[in-house]
Amino acid sequence: MSSDFPKAVEAFQRGDLGLALEIATKTTTVDDPQWQHLIGLIHCRQGDLLRGLPHLQLAAETDPANLPFKVMYARALVDAGRPDDVLAMARPRATHPTAADLALWHARAEAAAAAADTTEAADAWKVISDCEPRSAEARSNLAKCMMALERFSGAQAVLEAGLQHSPFDISTIMTLGLIYERTNQLDRLARLIDEAVERGISTDKLSFLRALREQRAGNLATAREHLLRSNCADDPVRWNRLRAKIADREGDVETAFDATVALNQSTPDFDAWRQRAAIYRQQLRDLAATMTTDWARQLVTCDTIERAPVFLVGFPRSGTTLLDTFLMGHPSIRVIEEREILRRAGEICGAQAQLPLANHGTLERARRAYLDELGRRAGSANPAKIIDKNPFNMVLPGFIHTLFPSAQVIFAKRHPCDAVLSGFMQSFTPNLGMASFMDIADAADLYDAMMDVWTNAANVLDLNTHAVTYEKLVEKPEDQLRPVIEFLGLEWDDRLLDHRATAKNRGAIPNTSYDQVTEKLNPQPIGRWRRYEKQLQPVLAVLQPWAERLGYII
Repeated sequence: MSSDFPKAVEAFQRGDLGLALEIATKTTTVDDPQWQHLIGLIHCRQGDLLRGLPHLQLAAETDPANLPFKVMYARALVDAGRPDDVLAMARPRATHPTAADLALWHARAEAAAAAADTTEAADAWKVISDCEPRSAEARSNLAKCMMALERFSGAQAVLEAGLQHSPFDISTIMTLGLIYERTNQLDRLARLIDEAVERGISTDKLSFLRALREQRAGNLATAREHLLRSNCADDPVRWNRLRAKIADREGDVETAFDATVALNQSTPDFDAWRQRAAIYRQQLRDLAATMTTDWARQLVTCDTIERAPVFLVGFPRSGTTLLDTFLMGHPSIRVIEEREILRRAGEICGAQAQLPLANHGTLERARRAYLDELGRRAGSANPAKIIDKNPFNMVLPGFIHTLFPSAQVIFAKRHPCDAVLSGFMQSFTPNLGMASFMDIADAADLYDAMMDVWTNAANVLDLNTHAVTYEKLVEKPEDQLRPVIEFLGLEWDDRLLDHRATAKNRGAIPNTSYDQVTEKLNPQPIGRWRRYEKQLQPVLAVLQPWAERLGYII
């Protein structure tokens, strides 16, 4: 090592980057990792990541045992917008990790967050949390990742254990409270709040949880008071969603709609998601245009099988979760909820538009992949009917028809204006489909595009379908359920009608209907769109023709 190295480091540390770089470039050799690392740090500190990254990479690769070199390289990659490159690196040591290993796990967690890879983030935070059991930040981040992955019981266990270490940590209390509410453990939520108050935690810090508890209990005015005392900036998406829910139930349409706009615009990468959603909707329109009689005539189908799955589809917020909760009450029915099994299996065949090019062998491989995954998720149970419930399967009718030509398909329908409004007033984890609900015009356009695909397919494919109307299901459940059970070829069972008991026993509900299907049937959401007719005015021309086609009186 050159005697000039300490001089260059000293210049770097005092902020004289020009001098540090001058010394380094005069002295360094290509194969010296210390100098390469320093040059990389200088360029990055100057804001020139593109020049700094190759030097950091060379240092890390030349001296692979130097974990701090890897840490700085990983962090620079994240800053440069290349988090996937960090995740492609070999994982650090997870058993008895050193401080440098933990720093790498932190960098990996940061990269996973930037790449929106929740599974990798959860794995990283699990290692960090195990090594730093008293770290409230690690526990909270792990629990949030697990919640996003719908591992609610695991997240709950992490936080309940953490509360023993840090009984005054407000982040742990808040996240645990959100899990209790999300999984309908309202008694535990109330006890969590009461015990926190008893420990001397300021009620102001608990205002959001108290608002949540009162809203679920139906005490709207009290809920609103608590919510307005909490800080919207702490979590603007959840805050505005609760504000919208309370205002909607109080009949304050303007506030409810404005809060919904605010919650959607608070979603990270709002503009980017809207652009992606627009591309997705155009792809649906292109697919719908492809589905002609000529296209359908060229399709090859798999052989029929005796125990084909049942598909429960429908535009999001059209009552699919309420319907599947009723159906779960039948002992011969097993529902697999909102897993993209059909889409992933369909990828073996290629794009739907290109299905006429798929041969029988390819289709059989795709069907086998689907059935294997379905069986894995169904477990050891051997019900007469397995229902694959996923609203977005309604835009995969080509795969349903070619893989399972005899499959029964239940189509859930609801007034388009109510379905679109309801979707807009929720907050979803963004993906290509659900991102359209961030804007009311986008949501209406999504309805139009999805229904184009569905109706075009229904016109040219021999789909075995049965429609269930949400409004009639709420008003007279048995009148809608008996024809469904007959369609499925099953015997009637009175347990079908006790949807609240079924909802209570089914565990965490993996969608935004979790707090509705556990309640008594309520006709209030029927026709709710009329209260918002002013706000919906720009999209009525898109939605009302569909309402007429579905048999609704305008």
